[in-house]
Amino acid sequence: MNRCVLTLGLVAAGVTAAGDPTAGPMPADKAARDMILPNGFRATVFAAEPDVVQPISFCIDDRGRLFVAEAMNYGEWKPTGKDRIIILEDSDGDGRADSRKVFYEGFNYITGIEVGFGGVWVMSPPGLYFIPDRDGDDKPDGPPELVFDGFGYKESRHNLANGFTWGPDGWLYAGHGRTSPSEVGKPGTPPEMRIHCDGGVYRIHPTRRVFENFADGTTNPWGVDFDDYGQCFVSNCVNPHLFHMIQGGHYEPWRDRPSSRYAYERLPTCADHLHYPGGNLRAKLGTDETLAMGGGHAHCGTLIYLGGQFPADFRNNVFMCNVHGRRINRDILRRKGSGYTASHGKDLMISADPWFMGVTLRTGPDGSAFVSDWSDTGECHTYKPHTDNGRIYKISYGTPDKVRVDLARKTDDELVKFQLNRNDWYVRHARRLLQERAATPRWNGDAVHVALRQQLVNGDVPQRLRALWALHVTGGLDAKFKLALLDDASEHVRAWAIQLLCEIGEPSAEALTKFAEIAKGDPSPVARLYLAAALRRLSLANRWSIAEGLVSHDDSADANLPLMDWYAIEPLVAADPARALQLAARARIPLVRTFIARRAAEDAVLRADKGDLSPWAAALGSASDTVRLDLLAGARDGLRGRKSMRMPDGWSAAYAQLAASPDATVRDHATVLSVVFGDPKALADLREAVRSRTATTAARVAAIEVLVEHHVADFAQLLHELLGEKSLRLAAIRGLAAYDHADTPKLILAHYSNLTPEERHDAVATLASRPVYALALLDAIERKAVPRADVSAFVSRQMYALSDRRVTDRLKEVWGE
Repeated sequence: MNRCVLTLGLVAAGVTAAGDPTAGPMPADKAARDMILPNGFRATVFAAEPDVVQPISFCIDDRGRLFVAEAMNYGEWKPTGKDRIIILEDSDGDGRADSRKVFYEGFNYITGIEVGFGGVWVMSPPGLYFIPDRDGDDKPDGPPELVFDGFGYKESRHNLANGFTWGPDGWLYAGHGRTSPSEVGKPGTPPEMRIHCDGGVYRIHPTRRVFENFADGTTNPWGVDFDDYGQCFVSNCVNPHLFHMIQGGHYEPWRDRPSSRYAYERLPTCADHLHYPGGNLRAKLGTDETLAMGGGHAHCGTLIYLGGQFPADFRNNVFMCNVHGRRINRDILRRKGSGYTASHGKDLMISADPWFMGVTLRTGPDGSAFVSDWSDTGECHTYKPHTDNGRIYKISYGTPDKVRVDLARKTDDELVKFQLNRNDWYVRHARRLLQERAATPRWNGDAVHVALRQQLVNGDVPQRLRALWALHVTGGLDAKFKLALLDDASEHVRAWAIQLLCEIGEPSAEALTKFAEIAKGDPSPVARLYLAAALRRLSLANRWSIAEGLVSHDDSADANLPLMDWYAIEPLVAADPARALQLAARARIPLVRTFIARRAAEDAVLRADKGDLSPWAAALGSASDTVRLDLLAGARDGLRGRKSMRMPDGWSAAYAQLAASPDATVRDHATVLSVVFGDPKALADLREAVRSRTATTAARVAAIEVLVEHHVADFAQLLHELLGEKSLRLAAIRGLAAYDHADTPKLILAHYSNLTPEERHDAVATLASRPVYALALLDAIERKAVPRADVSAFVSRQMYALSDRRVTDRLKEVWGE
């Protein structure tokens, strides 16, 4: 098959014409030969069944061997299992595994694996385990150690905690699905001290044994990786496929997460495209339209390519397996403001095998990419998988050099030099090995730190960051050194210095003062983004001055900064509403202004016994017209559905000023809020607006809706009068459903013959809302003043649901059973 890059139309046609899935998977070697790849690339089989089956996850150790987790239990969780970990090795360097060992067998529902710190880390919900093998003989030193438990597993077979990837900061990162919430803690941790996790990215520290939520949201992130600048990305298995994950961020979709209660908006995908056309996701799988867009909505595995073996324009590209599209999608990252935009690139690989179902992607020591193939058919929710299939393919550019490695045998000096390697496989493994050695009691890292500090001074920004990260994980950065980095010429170095200063505990007063200066004066959106993220790790008292600096910038057009600023500021509103509202009045970001006012209003409602919106009213008095509009809109959102609220001090004077505003939206917000506050002037203004013949119909209807929503007393009589005005009749009919008035049925029925079909529909609904009204309606049907056909089965059920014996009997007589 021609391996050149095809047009989207040809690619779609080629995939649609793939073989019959009922015939079984293609032979592995043929499947590799028939893969569609860009010019110069080739695919080979690293391993296939029976040597590997059910490869749910894999990682690569310091010798270039693949540790593969085989999910033999997938589809049904059991207390004891047969999931296993195998080691595959290519000892002669020909690109194909020639050795297979079983390292461990007995897990029950394995979803992730990584090696490091003298053993193997395994996610097998409800537990996260560490299997020690400190002598490196490929035999466990003892049974798996339960590090953390409480991970969800009962609610979903596929949408749960998974992993892993070593982050540049020395933490082990992983994804967590939405539908299997977890309450995580060390074994024996009481419920009130456990950490809730219900979706997003989490991380654990390998030596301190600390669990943290890193970012909250998405649906089912499966695969975490980092680019040259240490930015975190996940592929999402459903809906938007790629997210730039920022520490402390909240991501779409929300889905009523308790952890995101005040995240009124969530960070969106960084991708500017989808891999499916929308609508019914599954109905369009396999269609030419979906295939042309990338193959479908479900993705697994994330690889930011930093291997150095592919052409230069592939560096920092994102690869992810498209589960239904039988391919590896490619997104191209471009810097935009504080974050990135990911654009659609031509797929790295398209498989002709109808059973190809990619799960995990990793880069190896020769710069090639490995991809695991679950090798099955049907949905990604398959509950009865074919347990005797599985492949791992290797995708290379040209003919890569044969590489034999064993980094654990390298000296400290050699590991330091690997930080400059263009293949990040060496960088990451060498950094982790240095971190492991630094954790041993007798290690002397002086020479390592001198060499790394020299690297930090020289080289390009990614190389400098590598030195910074290696210094951090080996204890080579004291607070004074990190503080000095806050003045570095590189925005990325400054940003990382901020994060590292807040890793453990509160930074020094000197650092906090510097943070406030950066917040106000640093021109870099990246530095300000890291500062907003770091704020969430500070005590509330230390956030104020930094937050004031952050919101002094007009960052409203940035995809991340307004929301990240808000997430950091949100707890301050409840702590000190008056100060927070003063902050809002000075803020240059409309979203922050609106959300502060909304949070203040919601908090006042929750504290109804002592809640007070007087600080909000005071902020309105000194604010500009633009700020005023945002503060009004936020308070209205916060009080939505609220019928009454104690009037804030000074509101009457503020309302008089607002009611005279030339901005109709300002007048509308102010009037609605005044009604909530029980201001008689607002009620009079609304009644006047309803009666006014010079006001627009829209304004009069809006006034009716506000008065009805708040069930203003004695309003039914005015609504009766409006039944004679054609432009307001529909609003009046709808509004009368909220009031119990003896004259309503006869007045509506008096107009019935002149009503439009829409008005008749609402008239019948209003008359079916109360027993007395319903009896009048049924009488009108009996005398044919209202056609029986105007009363639907739905409306008849509404009348039956009134549970009034008289209505039920008349309904049977007049309308029928």
